[in-house]
Amino acid sequence: MTMKIILNNKQFFKSSGMSKFMKKGFWVVVKDMIRKADVILEILDARMPELTRNKKLEKYASILGKRLILVINKIDIVSPKTIESIEKRYSGQDYALVSSTLGKGMDQFIRLIKGKTKKDAFKVAVIGYPNTGKSSLINRLSKGGKAKTSLESGFTKGMQLIAGKSGLMLIDTPGVVPYGAREEVMLGLTSAISPDKLSDPEAVAYQLLKIFKQNNPIVLEKEYGLNADLSPEELLLEFGKKRNMLAKKGLVDERRAAIQLLTDWHNGRIRI
Repeated sequence: MTMKIILNNKQFFKSSGMSKFMKKGFWVVVKDMIRKADVILEILDARMPELTRNKKLEKYASILGKRLILVINKIDIVSPKTIESIEKRYSGQDYALVSSTLGKGMDQFIRLIKGKTKKDAFKVAVIGYPNTGKSSLINRLSKGGKAKTSLESGFTKGMQLIAGKSGLMLIDTPGVVPYGAREEVMLGLTSAISPDKLSDPEAVAYQLLKIFKQNNPIVLEKEYGLNADLSPEELLLEFGKKRNMLAKKGLVDERRAAIQLLTDWHNGRIRI
């Protein structure tokens, strides 16, 4: 079963998003991955690690007594202040700070993985939401060649084994953790869907502005000359006015303003 989500399809949000059958099929594959793996890697977005965690997955891994590492990816697009905050929040947990794009933190990360098992060769399941960098991380960990398993080898259809470095054998699927139809905000914030494809970009922009108000309000003032004391709704209006994004009668075109703000976020112009 193919687990890819068509992210630019409006029906994804208007209907059930992902059918119960597809979700059930996904979890069949994921549970099989977890059972067969020695170590579980959950890939998170450093810009919002808690938002990209999947507690159901973590609970199942815990029930089976599996070692789980939170892989906080994309540290190259967050501020030192955010990294410091992440280190404090996850202190005492098994986590790694990496940039799969630039290769930062990979050597230390591999040592962390190897420290979770006494085996010379071991299986590592790699799971994550869209656009958290799962594929690029696998490329960093692999030797460059993918060895697909067959049903005879005891693996669920749709899973594949990839030869990795330092004795790692990576377990991957063509898909990722599925989103529900209500999670468009998460899709927008993690850049898993283009801002102009969102059905409600204003809602995503409000959430983004709220995150900046709480974590790095100075960015709003430095980049856009906005007063961070304003509410998210007021900030979006002010942003639109300053960018001259006006509709009829001089009113701010809030959708257009939201799309532009989210585009700046996706392109890395503004960082938490």
